[in-house]
Amino acid sequence: MRIDFELANENDTNKIINVQNQSFYEDYVKYGECPAYNESEQAMFNQIQNASVYKILKDKEIIGDIVIRKRENNNFYLRVISVIPQYQNLGVGQMAIKFIENEFPEASEWELITPFKSYRNHHFYEKMGYVKVEEYRHSAILTMYRYKKKVLS
Repeated sequence: MRIDFELANENDTNKIINVQNQSFYEDYVKYGECPAYNESEQAMFNQIQNASVYKILKDKEIIGDIVIRKRENNNFYLRVISVIPQYQNLGVGQMAIKFIENEFPEASEWELITPFKSYRNHHFYEKMGYVKVEEYRHSAILTMYRYKKKVLS
C-alpha cells in the first residue's frame, strides 16, 4: 500500500478535523472526552500555522494526520497521530512514525500522551520504541500515560 505524507495548509483545516474526529470517536465515546476530538477550526488553523502538521494520504485522500511541536533541546512532542478506522492495523501508523523520525533527524527525544485504557496504542508505541514514563490525571474522568523515546545518535 502506497502512503504519502505532505505538509498541511490552511485549506486542509476542516478535512483534518474530520479525520481526527473519525479517528478519535471511539476514545471520545469511551471516556466522554478526548483532547484531539472535535477541535475548533481556529485551533486546527493555529496548529497548521504554528506546528508541523502532516497529512497522511492514500490515493491523494487524507486518511490521517500527524501534529508535531518542536520543543527546546531538540525534543519533539507528537501531539497527534491519527488514522481513520478503515486504515488502522495496516501498518500506516508504523510508516508515520518512521516518516517523522526521518523527517526530524535532529530529534534527541520524542514525547506523546495517550489515554490509559487505549491498550492498542500502548502496544503500538512500545513496539515503536516508546517507554511509559508517567501517568497523570488529565481531568476528573481521564488519566493519560506519557511516553518518551530517546533517540540515539
